[in-house]
Amino acid sequence: MLLAILWANLAWLFSPWAEEEKSKQTSASLAERIVFSLAHWRFAPSLFQGLRLLYYVGLPSAALFWGRDAVVSRLLGLQRLALPNPAAASGGTSLSANWSDWTQDLGWTAVIGLSSGALLLLAAFARRQALSTADVHAGGNRTPAWKAAREAAYHEVHWAFYRNAPIVALGSYWGIWAGLGLVALEAAANPAWREDLRKPGQAWPRLSRAALAVISTVLFLRTQNLWLALALHWATLWTLEVVYGVPQVVPPAHDAASGP
Repeated sequence: MLLAILWANLAWLFSPWAEEEKSKQTSASLAERIVFSLAHWRFAPSLFQGLRLLYYVGLPSAALFWGRDAVVSRLLGLQRLALPNPAAASGGTSLSANWSDWTQDLGWTAVIGLSSGALLLLAAFARRQALSTADVHAGGNRTPAWKAAREAAYHEVHWAFYRNAPIVALGSYWGIWAGLGLVALEAAANPAWREDLRKPGQAWPRLSRAALAVISTVLFLRTQNLWLALALHWATLWTLEVVYGVPQVVPPAHDAASGP
């Protein structure tokens, strides 16, 4: 979390749009010119996405596989899906229990997804009515499906990783909510979040992401299934975009300062 906060604040300090604003008032320093050149390097977007992949997925994976039980797959929500195995003589009972768990989890996902999705659709409709046409479309074009899926995977894995230690320390119920508290603290320390929340045209992606964090937490309380949380996250993002055409992912110009 400290790494995320440090990155977000440094990225904001040396962000291209902040640099352009500062250059209008005073000449940029040598360090600022170097960072500005790196930000506009032709391979910078690919490098940045590679670093995001390492942070969001690589760090939890390393802790899971090489952390000497520092991270438990069950607490991450990595619920396995058992398949029929004719060679296993005594696998019928465990197979039936596994499929029963998945069926129950799918039911909870449908209930939570439909109810929370309806509330978010109403919120998006209210936003559309309250803002001018220019503000509604200030976020840019519709987010591609693959990018929405990528962002859903990154955030769900990140949130699940933050839940692990609090669950071990505080138990399932309070640990899950404490994990959400860590996510909120990380967002509050991000200057890009605070800046966007003050702008009506850019606040919606941040607010919808915060709502999805709460939805993911509630779903995890009932299912402890990361795969279903990821699917619900992506489905909700995509539904909101299809219905209202409002981008749910932070615009590319803000990616560098978004941080995790």
